[in-house]
Amino acid sequence: MPGRGFGITETLGEVLPEVIQELFAVLTQLGDAWFLFTAVALVYWFGNRRRGAFALSAILGALALTLALKGLFELPRPPAELHVGHASGYGFPSGHAIGATTLWALLALVLERGSHRWRAIGAGAVVAVVATSRLIIGVHYLVDVVVGIAIALTYLAILLYVTEWSPTRGFVAAGAITLLALATNGLTPDSVATVAGVVGAGVTWSLLDAKPGGLVHWPAAVVGLTALGAVGYVGNRFALPLAGVFVLNLLVPVGILTLPLVVERAKEARSASPT
Repeated sequence: MPGRGFGITETLGEVLPEVIQELFAVLTQLGDAWFLFTAVALVYWFGNRRRGAFALSAILGALALTLALKGLFELPRPPAELHVGHASGYGFPSGHAIGATTLWALLALVLERGSHRWRAIGAGAVVAVVATSRLIIGVHYLVDVVVGIAIALTYLAILLYVTEWSPTRGFVAAGAITLLALATNGLTPDSVATVAGVVGAGVTWSLLDAKPGGLVHWPAAVVGLTALGAVGYVGNRFALPLAGVFVLNLLVPVGILTLPLVVERAKEARSASPT
């Protein structure tokens, strides 16, 4: 796909000052995997549990879909000298565009603050910022992000139609997409991490569906996010054996789904202990 950037990425790298590029290097994290899982975890812990679990299945499916398409097309990123910060792997389609669109569209649908119109406008604005950031920091071409947004909207529309907001069906769909990612990528750390996330979340939800746990307070949420963030960081940033990548990436969605139950059991144990 030659010329898929129309010179925009190169031009932005030449004309924008470094401070603007660094700013968008921060804003682009609104589409990073760590942010996607953090947002979904908070929705699950503090909102409707079934909608939160469905959102987790949708994000896992979006990550698997990104990996499958990148492995299928194998199109490069812009030259490394344009990059602001680290970026690896193939460039088409933009995983940040797919992930951000999936997450923020879901948030616009499941959150109850404000009107549907303003939630949709807010979601669209964030997606536009993330997509633009990928061009400004030089890690994607224009076509990468535009197609990524279109793919995410199509994926989410089909997913909602097929699953009818069922988390169980959502995890099954994510599992099917993960098989495609394995087919186009083989056994790599990214594909193994994707498999682990889907397996961990799907099995855990099947066990917790009847009783996903009680109320989570902010102190427990902060501790949970810190612990799961550390596990996810080690599982994705270090050169580990594939077995280690699998175990650590399995623990993250398991932790998200079981924290409310862990908190509930801890409260019960505290209240039952003699004073």
